[in-house]
Amino acid sequence: MLISPPFLPQRAASSPDDPWLALAMNGGGFGDGAFPLGSDMAWHGGVHLVAPSHDGKRLPVCAMADGTVVYVRQPKPQTSNANDPLNYGGGWSDNGCVVIRHETEIGESVTVRFFSIILHLKRIASNVKQGQKIWRKDEVGEAGSIYGKPGRVHVEIVCDDANLVALVGRASGALNTGKDGRLTSVFGHAYLRLPAGTPFYDAIPLPPEHVGFWPETTALSKPTWSSTDALVVGIDLARPHGTHYVTYAMDGKTIGSMPAAADTTLFDTACALAKRTQGGVGRDAYELLRFGRVLEPLGNAAGLQDWQQVACPGGQGWVNLHAEGVHAFSDADFPDWCGWQLVDDDADSDSRCDSATLIDLILQSQGGATKARRADALGKVAGADAQARLAYTICKFPTEWEKATIATRWQWLTKETPPDAGPIAGPYLKPEDFPRFKAHSEALCFWEDADLGIPSKHWHFHPREFVRVFRQCGWLSKDEMIQLFPKTAMREAAHHQWVSEPITVLPRTVAGYHNELNKACRRYGIVTPLRMAAFYANAMVETQWFARLEERVNNAHPPRYYPWNGRGFMQLTWPDNYIKYWLFIGRDVDDDLASRLKAAHKEVERRHKHHLPNENEPLAVLEATVAAAHMKPWRTETGDGTRIDISADTAGTFWAWNGFAKNADTEPVNQRTSKPATGTGSHMYYSSPGMRSVAVAINGGGNGLVARFQAYNTCEVVLLDTPAFPGSNKPNEPQDYKPRHS
Repeated sequence: MLISPPFLPQRAASSPDDPWLALAMNGGGFGDGAFPLGSDMAWHGGVHLVAPSHDGKRLPVCAMADGTVVYVRQPKPQTSNANDPLNYGGGWSDNGCVVIRHETEIGESVTVRFFSIILHLKRIASNVKQGQKIWRKDEVGEAGSIYGKPGRVHVEIVCDDANLVALVGRASGALNTGKDGRLTSVFGHAYLRLPAGTPFYDAIPLPPEHVGFWPETTALSKPTWSSTDALVVGIDLARPHGTHYVTYAMDGKTIGSMPAAADTTLFDTACALAKRTQGGVGRDAYELLRFGRVLEPLGNAAGLQDWQQVACPGGQGWVNLHAEGVHAFSDADFPDWCGWQLVDDDADSDSRCDSATLIDLILQSQGGATKARRADALGKVAGADAQARLAYTICKFPTEWEKATIATRWQWLTKETPPDAGPIAGPYLKPEDFPRFKAHSEALCFWEDADLGIPSKHWHFHPREFVRVFRQCGWLSKDEMIQLFPKTAMREAAHHQWVSEPITVLPRTVAGYHNELNKACRRYGIVTPLRMAAFYANAMVETQWFARLEERVNNAHPPRYYPWNGRGFMQLTWPDNYIKYWLFIGRDVDDDLASRLKAAHKEVERRHKHHLPNENEPLAVLEATVAAAHMKPWRTETGDGTRIDISADTAGTFWAWNGFAKNADTEPVNQRTSKPATGTGSHMYYSSPGMRSVAVAINGGGNGLVARFQAYNTCEVVLLDTPAFPGSNKPNEPQDYKPRHS
């Protein structure tokens, strides 16, 4: 899923998300369009956002994700007629409305469907038409007025029961912490729930021979402290802004944190851990260190131990995060300790909140939804702490946009008195004023006309928190992955003679590759937009735009590393790299043969340096021995299409052991460049130092560098929010950019 806020202020791609989201999705304070409750404790399914400004102009409203426009209502022109139903409650409210159905993926075989509702638009973009596709960041329209306040829109995110399960992993209630979280969708932080009684130590309580790669060693010892309650340790190793082990109480309160090594060091640490574990496999250890569990075991995963120094109520101590009774989760599980609650206990059909769960959450005590407690909740709901807690609720209640049920949902306003009113006060709304209120509501309603195919009582998410959590996902659907390919790319046909050629992408090919590529990227922390852009830009060029998983070889003049030529999505080359990968995934490699191949590699390079004939002969003469050791099938499967998992995993492993994330994380500084292409004139592209460093390291030189930059530019547009391309006719797109939209 690729998702962004409905407003897109300019940002640096390498900057943290949270401050930017606060600017992009500003608004929604209590009494001014908060979620999920309005000022009279009535349900409110979205938030009112204030359009940010740039150069004195309000930013347009944009599509939050790819989707299909399923409903459009053009706004009614504003009038000064005081009796117009839209002139109500303090001023004019624009009624322009667009509803988009989004269908995407958040994990292997986890397809989700949700709707974004954007209301109070004063203008709708001309290209937004019912039944047509729309793409993330496409303009939807212009924010209008809400009760006389300009530059505002109402935004909702809703789904039905089946898609709630797909999105959050459960249908109701709290997360089941008696077993690991889901495997099909894993993203964001990893969380390890430590049961009560978990022992903590001053130093790792293992013999030195078992802990040589940890910073401390000690003989077996007794624990210095044991937890009296369950605790949670959170890990986020795939973010460039600092990594920590954060310890939480089960109610979400932070106990403390300890710094963790950057994820670029995980490969070496994992290999050391596996080596010191009987039956241990490097890749299993790598997944354990990143996710707190092994998602796809290859060896003795149960025997691995993960000793980390973490904060605890007793101060800090060493704990085995892979001990018996520890269960692992991620942000994809919407855990309770992060504040998430599913609320579905308001049984009636009116719009007043009678949810005991929500009232208990506001009051921080249990007691149900009595009239007195509802009044107490109304007095406290505006507080910052209460609003912060409510933002993480996912609530099921009737839509406020159904005309036929207005009286059913709102008649209580004419019968009940506000709890803070005086003894002679009347109801919220006088009965004689209800027809005007009803007319105003009808002017905004659209539910029957939109016919979304979901019940009118459905699930609502806080839009900002929905965007925040799913921006961590990093899993691309097939259609999102196809968009990463540029429409054209340049290559040097002869010395200083360039041609620009169209790029053909077969959807069925991408469909066959995208699951394993997503899993490899998830495994190796290639889940931020900048890392994904650098990875996919290089993988596309390395494989001739996914057309070949094995390097094409001229048998008359084979490359010096033949038959260890490039295979997989990063074109793994040379025997040393193949063997390093095989050892990492637990395959047995004869030490003597590995040494002979290493020596042959050196001899090949010596011959190449001195321009000697038959430079790849030292490798060729070992082929019979390689075949006898059963290595040839391993080598072949990397690039023959029979093991796409291996083709993708070699690419991710190569990325990890070379630490490419460090350069990929640098802010793109796009520098405008052009090449004259034969027959088609000059073509613009943008180079960037960080991408250049990754590309040169992957390819060992500048081969295909221009095409890699062009692919990277396209990835920037698709994956980033506001990439900057100086001198372009559109500042957030390369010159003459053409999207690949199906």
